[in-house]
Amino acid sequence: MKRCRIGGRRLLVGIVCAALMLLAAGVAHAKAIAVGNGLSTSSDAKVAGTEAARKAKEALGDNKAKAVLVFNSGALAKGYEQVLEGVASVFDAAVIHGCGAYAALTQDGNEGSAAVLAIGGDVEVTTAVAETAGKDDDEACGKRIGEALKDAAAKGPGKVLILFGDCHVPRDDQLVKGVCSVLGETFPVVGAAAFGGDIYVSGKKVKKSNLGLLLTGNFTCGFGMKKDMTPEGLITSARDAFKDAIGDKKDKVACVLVFDCGGRRGAMQKNNNFPQELEAMKEVAGSAPIFGFYGSGEIGHPTSGAPSQGVGYHISACAIAIE
Repeated sequence: MKRCRIGGRRLLVGIVCAALMLLAAGVAHAKAIAVGNGLSTSSDAKVAGTEAARKAKEALGDNKAKAVLVFNSGALAKGYEQVLEGVASVFDAAVIHGCGAYAALTQDGNEGSAAVLAIGGDVEVTTAVAETAGKDDDEACGKRIGEALKDAAAKGPGKVLILFGDCHVPRDDQLVKGVCSVLGETFPVVGAAAFGGDIYVSGKKVKKSNLGLLLTGNFTCGFGMKKDMTPEGLITSARDAFKDAIGDKKDKVACVLVFDCGGRRGAMQKNNNFPQELEAMKEVAGSAPIFGFYGSGEIGHPTSGAPSQGVGYHISACAIAIE
């Protein structure tokens, strides 16, 4: 009888310890940013949006999507409503944002008609959209976005602002200067100019505007940005940008965001080495998801901690790592 009681206590202690371990694991997991992405090459706009979104949702698992990014190729520009309708059949339209692109890219391909990234886990997402009156208003537009995000930007410890919209190079740099005049010169900002200048906010298209999507939470970011328009350099610059962004955290990377130049894409297609760029990215990223698009001006940092810049003919990479 006594032995049984002791055994029962040991069993109870074991159960309690196991429960605490599972709870701790759940808490630790909850602190991590979670992502899921998907790519479609369908020429049917609604099919493309639906297919990419379903893949992203499956990859996100049980996590609720707090933000969903969708990029569609110029070939589907006239069918953007159907793309968004397809994505909204999987996710709540209120959290769907994005823009047009020369082409969307993930680890599964860089000629996508549509790509979707779902972001969840213990991450806070704050958005700010501001209309722009044109090229003379870009810096002021950036300031309005910065002011709208200032309070949320004080949170962390991890933070990164994804910025895109109607800011074709060289206007992208003026937009970045406006944002950073409020948030700080080295505040982590990445992004690109949208194809056609059109962006999507809460599942609807808006024109002549720029969108800031601020992520804050328990993560760190590394950055890389390179330019080399020689046939070989177009490939090595992608590899080197990813190396700078990932650094020694390859095993901790949750996702690599990449914003590439449409001009680089055209040059690689002319050189017949376009597929090699994605292979170079994957060589460095390993199994980490990759997500981004080819646009009309890139935003990022030459190295981590450097001032934010808006440039052209570059590839900008941001590796989000779980600590």
